[in-house]
Amino acid sequence: MKKELPKILLLHKNPEPLAQNIKAHFPNLPLTLIDNYFEVPQSLKKEKPEVFFAFKTGEEGQFPRSAVLNCDSVKWIQASGAGVDHWTPWDPTIVTVTNASGIHAEIMAQYTTWAILNQKLGFPRMAERQSQKKWDKKLLESVVGQTLVIVGYGRIGKEVGRLAKAIGLKVIGVRKRPSPCPYADEVISNCKLQNALGQADFILNVLPLTEETRGFFNKDIFCSIKNGAYLINTGRGHVIDEYALLEALRSGQLSGATLDVFADEPLPSNNPLWTTKNVIITPHTAGDAVNWEDAITELFCDNLRRWMNNEKLQNIVDPSRGY
Repeated sequence: MKKELPKILLLHKNPEPLAQNIKAHFPNLPLTLIDNYFEVPQSLKKEKPEVFFAFKTGEEGQFPRSAVLNCDSVKWIQASGAGVDHWTPWDPTIVTVTNASGIHAEIMAQYTTWAILNQKLGFPRMAERQSQKKWDKKLLESVVGQTLVIVGYGRIGKEVGRLAKAIGLKVIGVRKRPSPCPYADEVISNCKLQNALGQADFILNVLPLTEETRGFFNKDIFCSIKNGAYLINTGRGHVIDEYALLEALRSGQLSGATLDVFADEPLPSNNPLWTTKNVIITPHTAGDAVNWEDAITELFCDNLRRWMNNEKLQNIVDPSRGY
């Protein structure tokens, strides 16, 4: 049985363009637009929406998680990213949370491939020499035959594996429930992680943030890493103990790192990672392709059709797992 069009609240710093995309699919949709966190509680009380489609706005202040989850009318939350740590915990018998898993995979895989090649081919050194106007030639090293360990081998990890194998890397995927994949030479369980890290030339963290993964990359994990390995973090900042990371970088246990996510964002200007040798910092942009918001909106519209037809939604998140 088809449901009536539900009331929807859309939270985005500039919601009008996304609203136009949604209205192109559902012209008569009762849609309320909010561009800041402050107005959310009052709008929830006034509109009593069934659906909440939320983007982080980047503003200071607390994300309105409690207001949304405590609103009796809200039955479905569509998150704008793969990570939903800003929504946990919730009761799945009361509200369904869906994420944007897979939307960011293509660009994040390209970012990771760039990070690997940028480091291996020595482009930071070339850029430094250029700034000094020095012609200082050095032979290039290939990545072919080297090993990439992907910690968190889900949709993003598999797309990274596909590109990594295309440039000649050996790929080891790590996940809770391992199963064979054509884009990995081997997929292993978490209990075999430390052995894999001992083989790794490159390590990608793409784990979601859960209570289980918070501080996962600690001193013990870094000590198990092959000396001179290179770390890439596009998962969540809190998954890595930054003090242990700094120690591993300064000691040479890690040869360097490309870091896109951090425990505190924006990264404070006094954070020592800014000036640590062989560290490249990007501002949580690895998953932000130019059309990513349009892609998520299309996913939302597809899920809205499913919702109205009493069909199973795509990308339902299990709160006990965090993904």
